[in-house]
Amino acid sequence: MTLAEFLADPLRVTQDSDNVLEIENRPIRRAAIAAVAILVAIAAGLAAIVDGATGTGIIVLAMVGLIGWLYLHEVVQLTQLRLDRDAVLARLRVTTLRGRREETCALADLHKVESVAQYGTAAGNDETRLVLICGSGPERREIVVPMFRPDPEEVANLTGLINGWLSRRERTGPS
Repeated sequence: MTLAEFLADPLRVTQDSDNVLEIENRPIRRAAIAAVAILVAIAAGLAAIVDGATGTGIIVLAMVGLIGWLYLHEVVQLTQLRLDRDAVLARLRVTTLRGRREETCALADLHKVESVAQYGTAAGNDETRLVLICGSGPERREIVVPMFRPDPEEVANLTGLINGWLSRRERTGPS
């Protein structure tokens, strides 16, 4: 198991019915690991201050605060994709420490979901992304679902699941 695999939190299907498909990525593992590392580093900084190395302790606390905040700021995010036939809407909501970003698309305009591979320059830097294709022609837009180092197999499975759910709409028709 690589570090990226250890830190990856899988996408979970939280609701799958004829009317709603909801997928979430909650970064519980990454946040817990970061919190433990930050607490250990804070304890080391405080221990240095108690031992009389005040300057070293303050530097350690400052670096922990900076690096910990940057890590939590960039990596820890809650991603929620909700496809709702009742609301006739596809909604991607991403919540980070900076706030919430939401993108919506009419469900009728959501043609398909693709898994797109981006190959890195070094070994192990390849990344597979889940992309929602909305609209067509000049109105076409691609909405990338943000994930931290996703498993390509998991992305391919989700692509099939979402496209299968969308094709159920075409077979049954709107209600």
